[in-house]
Amino acid sequence: MHKRFPPVGQSLSVAGAVASGLALGLFGMAQHAWALTADQIASKLTQIPVFMILDAQGEHLKAVSSDDPNIQAPVVFLDGPTAAAVLNQVEAEGQDAQIEIVDLASIYRSMADSSGQAPLLYFPIRSEVAVAVELEPEFRGVPLFVPRRANSNAYLPFVQGNEVSLPMFFSREDLQTYVDWVFEDNPAGAEDIEVEVMSLEWLLTAMAASEDTTANNQFNQVRLFPSSEVLDFIETIRQQQQPQPSN
Repeated sequence: MHKRFPPVGQSLSVAGAVASGLALGLFGMAQHAWALTADQIASKLTQIPVFMILDAQGEHLKAVSSDDPNIQAPVVFLDGPTAAAVLNQVEAEGQDAQIEIVDLASIYRSMADSSGQAPLLYFPIRSEVAVAVELEPEFRGVPLFVPRRANSNAYLPFVQGNEVSLPMFFSREDLQTYVDWVFEDNPAGAEDIEVEVMSLEWLLTAMAASEDTTANNQFNQVRLFPSSEVLDFIETIRQQQQPQPSN
């Protein structure tokens, strides 16, 4: 797993934030949200790698609405194996195609409309969806896992230097790694942590949709953590593509 957390002495310099939690009240229900611009939203996505399929002309694979063929959305895969399986299907149909690895920010920024929303169709990581459904049986979409304290409903923040953010994880296992790291010296404290799940699609829509700009700073505290398993997969692919030394 990629180590993503700085030394404890550095990250917990605002120890009170971790001790008391981050009381944002952002995500109880979707009736309250605060608009961010497309660039502000995209800035949250720069560290999130995604996989897309390109045809021979360099065009992205698109999903077409069954009701209106003029409505199309690029297909974004959150993990490599799913993208590879779809690529095999495309090639089996006699089409030339390849997989492109890009950051989600660049795709979101290029597709964002005047309202700041980007029409994209996401293929989530199936194993993470299974975990999300265990938490919320009616869950749909790309899951984001968020740690919070059961006794206060305050979110567990990520603290680095003087910067406090609200962490959201694409991987449930990565969230647990973070919780264990925070409470390394106080394992009993981890027992109070519950996991909330929300969809990436809802989060992005909520960021862009509301006109209540007085609380923009709250959404600005969101920090998305990519799946370490996906990062490892990408690293493996890159190593395989490096020229091998000649004998």
